[in-house]
Amino acid sequence: MKTVAYYLMLACTAGVLVGCGGGDAGPTTYPVTGKVTVDGEPLAEGNIIFRDAEGKAASGAGKIEQGAFSFETVAGKKAVVITANREIPGKTVAGGAPDEPPVPAVEQYLPEEYNEKTTLEAEVSEAGPNEFTFELKTK
Repeated sequence: MKTVAYYLMLACTAGVLVGCGGGDAGPTTYPVTGKVTVDGEPLAEGNIIFRDAEGKAASGAGKIEQGAFSFETVAGKKAVVITANREIPGKTVAGGAPDEPPVPAVEQYLPEEYNEKTTLEAEVSEAGPNEFTFELKTK
């Protein structure tokens, strides 16, 4: 009986290992790097999203730090969304729970043509190098 139990356990373990192996690793992604300036100065910090222009492929996103970004995304034409928030001096909003103190209010300070109603585009190529520069204007 111990032999049957041993082989049953061995078969189950092998089945689990086979089920966890390989498989589809998802779509191929490519490195994307670049710079973002606002009125000629590097954007201190923010976020950047490369959305598929047709809405069929996954988006790629990354952080912007000192004007630079780097992440991976799938190839194709992209609508580029750039956001940056800052605290509003002297203004607060309620905390998440009723007993939490107020927290500083923040605002999206880049014009909507760079985020909510973006006009920015990029073409991510399989051949690369996929380096982009976005020069934003607020004035």
